[in-house]
Amino acid sequence: MAFIADLVHEKKQLVEKAEAILNEAKKTGGSLTKEQERQFNRYTDKIKNINDDIDEELLNIRTSEPILNTPHKPNPCVDEIKSPVATKAVSKSYRGMFYGNETVSLSNSGFHSMNEFLKTLHLGRADQRLLNSSMVEGIPEFGGYSVPEEYGAFLMDKSLESEIIRPRATVWAMGSETKKIPAFDGADRTNNLFGGISGEWLEEGQTGTRKVAKLRLIQLTAKKLACFSQASNELIADGMSFEEMLAGALIKGIGWYMDYAFINGTGEGQPLGILNDPALITVVKEDDQSAATITYQNVVNMFSRLAPSCFSNAVWLANPSVIPQLLTMTITIGTGGAQIPVFKEEASRFTLLGKEIIFTEKCPALGAKGDLILADLSQYAIGMRKEIALDRSNAPGWMEDMTDYRVIVRVDGQGTWDKPITPKNGTTLSWAVALEAR
Repeated sequence: MAFIADLVHEKKQLVEKAEAILNEAKKTGGSLTKEQERQFNRYTDKIKNINDDIDEELLNIRTSEPILNTPHKPNPCVDEIKSPVATKAVSKSYRGMFYGNETVSLSNSGFHSMNEFLKTLHLGRADQRLLNSSMVEGIPEFGGYSVPEEYGAFLMDKSLESEIIRPRATVWAMGSETKKIPAFDGADRTNNLFGGISGEWLEEGQTGTRKVAKLRLIQLTAKKLACFSQASNELIADGMSFEEMLAGALIKGIGWYMDYAFINGTGEGQPLGILNDPALITVVKEDDQSAATITYQNVVNMFSRLAPSCFSNAVWLANPSVIPQLLTMTITIGTGGAQIPVFKEEASRFTLLGKEIIFTEKCPALGAKGDLILADLSQYAIGMRKEIALDRSNAPGWMEDMTDYRVIVRVDGQGTWDKPITPKNGTTLSWAVALEAR
């Protein structure tokens, strides 16, 4: 902790120097000279580097154990500086991920409410609370201002409630632009178990065969997601709350685009989605199967390719256009031809072959590859940065009396298997299975 205290002290001195430059510029008209701008940028660059060091140290101390297992106890320290590989995933809430405590108080940067923060940003006037927030959090390289932690936590946690992938995935806090997480390497189980582990029955005095467990590293690299929204200046002037108008739109936008990327992402400047995962198994359609249809045999074949270790956490993901196919899908039993439905609903929860099915427009439409997916989403890893940046501009909507807003979050995601597994007996299996295009 002494190292963190030294970093905080150094940062405080740099912030004071940066503020002094801004105050000096105000006395002479508000614009920075080239020399002042050079010095200011030098200080803010140093502040950013210190913030990264502090974040990394705090994560070492606070996130070595999942908060869900130890909700009210400090987490044991893990020396991540000696070992750059993370040891365990953390809770999915903002407080749980970055502080290891669901009840910790977060900074509001001096704002009394989220509405006050948004209104201050909207007015576009110089406000020391906005300047301090940007310098302390290391946001200037993206433009805009850092959302105070208390309100950033509100945005991300409210978005989590309506998302599909993140609540079911394994989520990691990122203290820097990249994070390495461990995964076993051993897709061939014909002679070994997963990860190169093998077992032998030994007679008295018999020597066993030495095996080395194979461990590979997955690197998550924070990708920048920018969501845009507009607010009506007229409605704001009439007294409508910024929080009502803007926060709801940002929450929906963040969740929608993250979910879409976690399912469909290419991995180029965005997360690598399930449908492009190297371990994805694509089940072929039946011979002479009609276009844009899903049959009972399709569903059974998909289920048979899911790794048994993934059964307990697996869910179906489906586009709503699939619903008519599922509602008419039945099994004929006996000579009397009794029809048993495969797709069931109970208490607003839908199931297919006993597993929950979630309908989402983020899956491709009926007939395309991935219109129906079966996956154990706990095998999908997501990394998230703490900082959230928000900026405003009235230039795009000037003619319509609108103000545009942009929020930036940094996140990455990918599956943790590098290929399907080859079991001791049978065909290949995976954590994610999709139906091919028809």
